[in-house]
Amino acid sequence: MAELANLVHPIALRSLTLGNNLVMAPMAGVSNLPFRLIAREAGAALAFTETVSAKGLVQGGRKTWRLLNSSPREAPVAFQLFGSDPEIVGEACRRLEGEGAVWIDLNAGCPVKKFIKNRAGSALLCDLERAARIVRAMRRSFSGTLSVKMRSGWDADSLNAPQLARIVVAEGAELIAVHGRTRAQQYTGIADRDVIRRVVKAVPGIPVLANGDVTRPEHVFEMLRETGAAGVMIGRGAMGNPWIFEQTLALAQGRQIRRPTPAQRLATVERHWSLIERTFKDRGSLIVQLKKYVAAYSKGLPGGAVFRQAALESSDLDRILDLTRNFFSELPRAA
Repeated sequence: MAELANLVHPIALRSLTLGNNLVMAPMAGVSNLPFRLIAREAGAALAFTETVSAKGLVQGGRKTWRLLNSSPREAPVAFQLFGSDPEIVGEACRRLEGEGAVWIDLNAGCPVKKFIKNRAGSALLCDLERAARIVRAMRRSFSGTLSVKMRSGWDADSLNAPQLARIVVAEGAELIAVHGRTRAQQYTGIADRDVIRRVVKAVPGIPVLANGDVTRPEHVFEMLRETGAAGVMIGRGAMGNPWIFEQTLALAQGRQIRRPTPAQRLATVERHWSLIERTFKDRGSLIVQLKKYVAAYSKGLPGGAVFRQAALESSDLDRILDLTRNFFSELPRAA
């Protein structure tokens, strides 16, 4: 138990200290304010926003700025940007700092075609010089904590995350997060912990967050042991399962892990819904958000498939809420 306690610890950075080393990952369409608050309340020390276009911010797009809505209750929060033009990304950083941002992250890992076409996200793994110029511009424009999230490489023949990590740290990055899959893998296959370990060795003294295939508390400790990383970033493993954070902390403290009871599940779903209601005012958006998260919360539970089919087929907000409350309140205690 002492070993587990030693694996979960604060992360000290230049201008702030995280209370523990469990972090919620940026996920497009998922890491909005309600989801981040749920993760923070469950024990995550930091949550990243979903990735946001630096160009959209500089151009003043309302939709883009809306993605960065935050709350003092989640401080600190890490704002993730994507972009390929150093001047534009730097200017976005300057404007975010003017709005009070204390942490900005560069997306050098998103594998989707839209990003690659615009030479952003994982495309930066194929253009290390551009990545260096972007981080240099960010550091000149922003005085807070600066981090970079990357993948292990473009494909199995170019696992260059250690090289990119050294480059961005030389330009001022203070923390690195590595998803152990290549761009070619997308979200298939297994995350490569060896590459993450090589990134850790490539940037001694710089905290590295390990990301990929962490869906249970036990995986957190396995990842930390095998990679030597300073912390773990949890993404899809927390979707519908924010308890992974508090369960990991419990295990580190020598306490028994307990699955949430049906009442606790319902309370969390109700809490999440109340946050969604406060954040999204359009009825259509409310329905989309509710469907997305109740589907996630119900996965793996008895009767979940039947519930999801009924909820996802409905376009009536009140009916979806009734279905949700009935489903979670009627779960067998062993669920």
